[in-house]
Amino acid sequence: MKIGIDGREFVKNKVTGIKRFLYNFLSYIAKEKPNWDFYVFLNQYCEVNLEYPNLYKIYIPEKITFVWDQLELLKRVRQYNIDLFFSPYYKFPVFLSVPVITNIFDIMYLILPPYKNNLKYQLYIKNFIKLTAQKVKKIITCSNTVKVDLINILSIPQDKIEVIYLSVDKKFYPQPYKKVEEVKKRYNINSKYLLYVGNSKPHKNLYRLIEAYKLLPDSIRNNYYLLLVGVKRKDLISTFKVLPSWLNIIEFLPDDELVSLYSGAEVFVFPSLYEGFGLPPLEAMACGCPVVASNISTTLEILQDAALYFNPYDINEIKESILKVLLSEKLRKELVELGFRQVKKFNLEEIGKKYIEIFNLVINER
Repeated sequence: MKIGIDGREFVKNKVTGIKRFLYNFLSYIAKEKPNWDFYVFLNQYCEVNLEYPNLYKIYIPEKITFVWDQLELLKRVRQYNIDLFFSPYYKFPVFLSVPVITNIFDIMYLILPPYKNNLKYQLYIKNFIKLTAQKVKKIITCSNTVKVDLINILSIPQDKIEVIYLSVDKKFYPQPYKKVEEVKKRYNINSKYLLYVGNSKPHKNLYRLIEAYKLLPDSIRNNYYLLLVGVKRKDLISTFKVLPSWLNIIEFLPDDELVSLYSGAEVFVFPSLYEGFGLPPLEAMACGCPVVASNISTTLEILQDAALYFNPYDINEIKESILKVLLSEKLRKELVELGFRQVKKFNLEEIGKKYIEIFNLVINER
């Protein structure tokens, strides 16, 4: 069987949840199914550090995204006689004649202000997802929360949706003290720190986290940085003309260094207003870092009792949750142990098997 995959999330020097998913997914399935061929379609901005004899990287220059989506990709699917097409998001060439499976990780743009007030999102994305639902064989999503959203907001039939959780890469595990200190020194981190990993888009709620940090007692702020990984400095220009000494930003961090900063953090803070899944808190747990997180439905579903929760709209509650963990060694140890237990549920092998089952099901229905 020949499987075509839209792989444009493999952007160089950029980490996204979809990119992590694709990397883990391909690492497992290419090895597990050596008799299947995987054609990963990429543009000029991509880099894929995976090598398998049945994995082919097809680079297609992209100038106009819509043309690439609908024409260039369609041409290559026909050229390589693809049997099944898999898209990690709602987009795919609408005139494909082969079976299609898509992932829809969230519909944040249709739910959360200010995104839902954007006419483009309401017209283009909403209608395209509805078209997707009509044409594809299966829609895979990463949480029951998103499944409910797809059913309630877009009226997608329940039997067309499959929930498969994301997996946590085995590279995330507690690092030795020496390794942590080496990475901290490399980035001039000479104090204890609270860690955030993500971007500064509105749903990430970064600004409330910053305001909550500023409410912490002087004794805490004098001894703990707020370390932001994945955030661009230019995105904070409107908040700070000059970055304060307590704020440390690392715009991009490779995983082999990120795992050390997870391991060395005093607490990981996840303040999102909406997530389809949310890998960073699980990665932090895998590295032995206690997690405080917003009490949105997705985090409650995924993290369960392994995190301390707060109302993400209440900066005082965010502050108090951080303080509780910093000031109680007993609570820290409890959260670390619960985190280790919780993260075991997100196993690549089990999750990969579910994808193989769905691929087999769809191809056998042709």
